[in-house]
Amino acid sequence: MTAAPAERTALYRLFDSTDRLLYVGITDNPRKRFGEHAATKEWWPSVAERQVEWHATRLDAEASEREAIQRERPKWNIRHAPWTPPTGAEELYAEYSAALKQERMLLDEIREQAARDLKAGATVSQLAKLTGLTSEYFRRIARAEGVERLRPPTVGRLQKEGGPE
Repeated sequence: MTAAPAERTALYRLFDSTDRLLYVGITDNPRKRFGEHAATKEWWPSVAERQVEWHATRLDAEASEREAIQRERPKWNIRHAPWTPPTGAEELYAEYSAALKQERMLLDEIREQAARDLKAGATVSQLAKLTGLTSEYFRRIARAEGVERLRPPTVGRLQKEGGPE
């Protein structure tokens, strides 16, 4: 294969021995580009067949490349390739999404129950220990519900009275 005039651009497809499409690309010099792939791509030894089609302009070749990658889904193209989750990942993501939805529903119930318990005398520390949520989470619920603290905060007062600086 020889280099074509500069205005022409080649769209090439690389296949393995089972006719699986490995890669789609464009270049104005296929011989040079194949040499670059051979030097840098781990998948290059799998290439058994090369197909080259010439386009009148680089813009035409770029449009054809994008379309070929999206439609034919070569194994090693990343650019322009539609992303699909790896095997098993889609189920994992769906499970996580369902767990988040469940957590949101439970948090609403937790807020309501925490408000009742705080009004009945539970402490934010007790609720934090039971749920794994932070004490600050329950402090905010208490403030929103107008629940008075059972004892005033001490950290700020100790520092003002000459505690550690």
